[in-house]
Amino acid sequence: MVQTDSMRKNARMHINARKKKIRFSLIPATCVWICATLSAVYGAPVGVFVDAPLPPETHAAATRLRVAVSPASPAVEWKGNRPIGVMIDVWEEIARRIGVTADFVSEPTFSRLFDVLIEGGADVSLGPLAITEEREEKIDFTHSIFHSGSRIAVRQRSDYGIFTTLRSFVSWQLLGLFGCVMAFVFLTGHLLWWCERRDNPSSFPSHYVNGVGEAMWWIACTIVSGGCDNKYVASRMGRAIGFAWMIGGIVLLATFTSVLTATMTAERVVGAIHGPRDLAGRTVGCQQAATSRLSAKKRGAFVQEFPTINEALVAMSLGMVEAVVAENQSLIFFVNQPSHAGVRLVGPMFETFDYGLAVPNDSPLREKLNKAILQIREDGTLERIKQTWLGNHE
Repeated sequence: MVQTDSMRKNARMHINARKKKIRFSLIPATCVWICATLSAVYGAPVGVFVDAPLPPETHAAATRLRVAVSPASPAVEWKGNRPIGVMIDVWEEIARRIGVTADFVSEPTFSRLFDVLIEGGADVSLGPLAITEEREEKIDFTHSIFHSGSRIAVRQRSDYGIFTTLRSFVSWQLLGLFGCVMAFVFLTGHLLWWCERRDNPSSFPSHYVNGVGEAMWWIACTIVSGGCDNKYVASRMGRAIGFAWMIGGIVLLATFTSVLTATMTAERVVGAIHGPRDLAGRTVGCQQAATSRLSAKKRGAFVQEFPTINEALVAMSLGMVEAVVAENQSLIFFVNQPSHAGVRLVGPMFETFDYGLAVPNDSPLREKLNKAILQIREDGTLERIKQTWLGNHE
């Protein structure tokens, strides 16, 4: 009986030990099942390496961007082996805020800044990149960074040749004045002939063509010399017309002289181009792929394209083009350089536009860049950078 109780006790201990072993053996299996379930639900492996940091080289590669630039003072220019300029300072501030670094990719021409994004050779392009509908079809732009427009630069002239003087007589202002005078002469010539044709046929024949012609000739003589020796007016209305032209002739001669003098003086100082309306029929230099070339063509100019604005200004100094049309702030920068001391800006800014950073279509960077641009606008950083490079010019 004692042996039987002892055997039962040993059997129960053996059964309890096996139950504990089974329970402990289920713990690893349960953990593996839980991990597999979470992996299936969230689509990512779950385990001891989930929170492990990325290797340093992987993290660095993820934050380095290829940034395309091309010389376009003052936005971007090269000094030594790195670029400087207003857009470079803007980019460095934006890059600091979004936590990226840049590998600058130098492009030989302005037009390549757009092509390299389409080809996948860069992540961002910097420069005075105007935001236009045509460009938006191929690439994306960030929010506007600067507001600008096109401007005209011309040589400061000092020539006094005979052709310059003769060319002054065909200005639009003088032609308009001459047209108005001829219209009044034509109208008052008819009125004078109508009043004099019956009582004074010797001076103003009754025949329409001959009579009106003689009346207009008499008015022309009156404007220049105050009368005509071989003709006279007999009627009261004719004398009133003659008196009006005597007084009006003095005013017309004074006006014609002042307009001609002002035109000739202006051409000697700044040339024949004073603003956008004077571009029609003129040979104008523009930067390749820039929006300014479209502005000039729209106004009837003959456009010659150059790789950079500086080369266009050099061509103007050599007489290859009559003016240069380019982005306003860039022209202000060049005009203030000693190498372009004989260049000045004329007319107002026209064809205004905004420009910003360019990125490939559907780039995930665009939203981050936009957020950083809004931040530097609101805290005044963008304005400080602009003042440093461009001053107070508007």
